[in-house]
Amino acid sequence: MDSHSGHGGMDMPAASCKMNMLFNWQIENTCVVFRWWHIKGPISLIVSCIAIFCIAAGYEWIRSYVSLVETKWQEAEILLSRTEEDEPVLEGQTLVHAYQQHDRLSKKRRLLSSSMYAILVAISFWLMLVFMTYNGYLMIATVLGAGFGHFIFSQGRLTANKAIQCH
Repeated sequence: MDSHSGHGGMDMPAASCKMNMLFNWQIENTCVVFRWWHIKGPISLIVSCIAIFCIAAGYEWIRSYVSLVETKWQEAEILLSRTEEDEPVLEGQTLVHAYQQHDRLSKKRRLLSSSMYAILVAISFWLMLVFMTYNGYLMIATVLGAGFGHFIFSQGRLTANKAIQCH
């Protein structure tokens, strides 16, 4: 018998993440997507559920914000097209110059729009991975967070249908 071991020669197994492929209500040794996000007991489960709830609600806030920005861009385009028809071309302003300014703005908008879309896809896929832990508590936190976020932030701007929604 080893006398330098504090447990009579028996080594305590290290806590590890358990990956279930079936629906479960497991509270201990569940990892949320990353090994460092390790749920070890009821307190860390509650904190994790609150964090996931907030992330899902935040996803809905970002969706709502993107929808609002895109609506304002469309309204600006309509307004710009109306004023261009009504105003004569100013001295020194050519059609090519106006097109170049519009094209630069259009590229910036496309870049910003694509970036916002990529952020939404990343968060949506991450929430899908949380859901795929098959942990009932984490699944409920995801659904409630998304529902709460949609209720608070959509304000009639968003429909329940979204093409690339993974959660």
